[in-house]
Amino acid sequence: MSLLFPAALWLSLLGLPIIGFYLLKTRQRRRQVSTLLFWQQIKPKIENSPLWRKLRRWLSLLLQLLILLLVVLAICRPAFDWEKRAAQRTVAVFDPSASMQAVDGKATRWQTARARLDEAISRLRVQDEMAILSAETPPRILSGWTASKRTLREAMAGVEELRTGTDPRAALDLARELTVVRENARIEVYSDSVWPEVARDAVKPDLVLRGDRNDKAENAGITLLAVRRSPVSPGDWQLDAEVVSPAAFTGTLEMRRDGMPMDRVEVKCEPGLPWKKSWRGSTESGSTFAATLQVAEGDALPIDNQASCELAPLRSLRVLLAGPPDPYMEALLESIPLVQTSRVLMFPLKAPDGTDLIIGSGSHGPEERFPSTPVLLVNPTTSGLWGKLEGSLKDTPVTDLDKKSALASHANLGSVVIEEAGQWKPSPGAKVLAASLGNPLIFGQWDERAKWMVIGFDPAKSDLPLRTAFPIFVSNLLQSLRDESGGGKAMAVLPGRVESELRPVAPAENFQSAQGSALPVFPGWWLVLLAGVVVLVLEWFFYSRRLTD
Repeated sequence: MSLLFPAALWLSLLGLPIIGFYLLKTRQRRRQVSTLLFWQQIKPKIENSPLWRKLRRWLSLLLQLLILLLVVLAICRPAFDWEKRAAQRTVAVFDPSASMQAVDGKATRWQTARARLDEAISRLRVQDEMAILSAETPPRILSGWTASKRTLREAMAGVEELRTGTDPRAALDLARELTVVRENARIEVYSDSVWPEVARDAVKPDLVLRGDRNDKAENAGITLLAVRRSPVSPGDWQLDAEVVSPAAFTGTLEMRRDGMPMDRVEVKCEPGLPWKKSWRGSTESGSTFAATLQVAEGDALPIDNQASCELAPLRSLRVLLAGPPDPYMEALLESIPLVQTSRVLMFPLKAPDGTDLIIGSGSHGPEERFPSTPVLLVNPTTSGLWGKLEGSLKDTPVTDLDKKSALASHANLGSVVIEEAGQWKPSPGAKVLAASLGNPLIFGQWDERAKWMVIGFDPAKSDLPLRTAFPIFVSNLLQSLRDESGGGKAMAVLPGRVESELRPVAPAENFQSAQGSALPVFPGWWLVLLAGVVVLVLEWFFYSRRLTD
């Protein structure tokens, strides 16, 4: 046995005044009577009374001390070994994904799961424990192991409904780690099991789901609404929409732009096949696009019937040219919309505030390290941070092009003839975008770690001025800087295809109704307090006998 509140043992000192009251003798008072005859007749009975009558006073004292001891023990909250062995320990994994907002009957799956978890908390006994996880990405521990119902309910108050789907595998792995620190612990998942297909392997035969499996829910929803700007012409945009339904569906999709009607189209979905449509336009300012899917009654998931996304306005890019004047490069940049240029004679150690790109030419390039501002070097004449110049190439064509790179998108550099180019050995980490028979012509590093690019030849000494490939390449380079600020593309936050189709992954065998304890196990302090009540009744019996005797 162990005590949950041993500090209460100090209350046993209250037995001292009880003993003092019993030892304290009251002073006898003298009274005048008419005769002593009757007192002399009962004197032998008092002096020769049985032993148990003489000990009854001390027995009463022991009973009262026992009452005090039992009450103190009850306050100390004793926990017996048999209570610990009968304790139930549960890790409750709660699914806040978008599919839990689907309506089944009169309530949503979210409301039903919350009510069932609250019932499970109400059924907890003193010796039981529970921990609660939220199956988010990444998973979140709402409450560690505790027997406090109030703590668990306060933890559940912090769960919020999500507008997207979730992958429960990380949450289930975390739940299994929590069960290791408790004996006989189990996992209960409060979910509809509408999860990605990759989570099917996480559904083990012993996984218990508290919910109702519904694989016949009818729903149609918007699974994609995204707008992006053209990499070739930054002012142009394309809006894409997608609708999915697990069953045959016919409805209407209303499109609005900046609050004004834009289009109204009929949607026809085949079972499991998405319906798609695109719209195109052009604007340098921003726009807000909204889509509303008109569905019939009985649609299970309302949150995927509306979506909106915002296209940010184009911002001007500031380009700093370092080196002598270059008429071809200056004319090229002037032809690209929303590009402001300025020139300095030497490559700066630090670019002015607000500069988006530094273009250096010839011998003008960084010496010790690349600045934080993206750098484009055109026909560098010396070795440097970007690589080693090992010689020169004459009349070399572009034979290899990395078509997967976004910087080379729509830029047809194939068969371009270059009169003279450097023979370069790029620095480690550089990626080659264009080459001639294995010799790098355009190379660099353009990712989240660093942004620098080298054009290892003079564009004016090639047939590039007669082509649109090079202006497109430079435009792609500038557009990538806009994309980083979020101005190039935007996507609506939607539940997704898995959530809209509402197909449960777990089989029906894993879904179980909640079960309470087979027999209630009374806590130890209840039993101790009950024993104290029994002793109190005995003391009352002895006290009443003393009065009648």
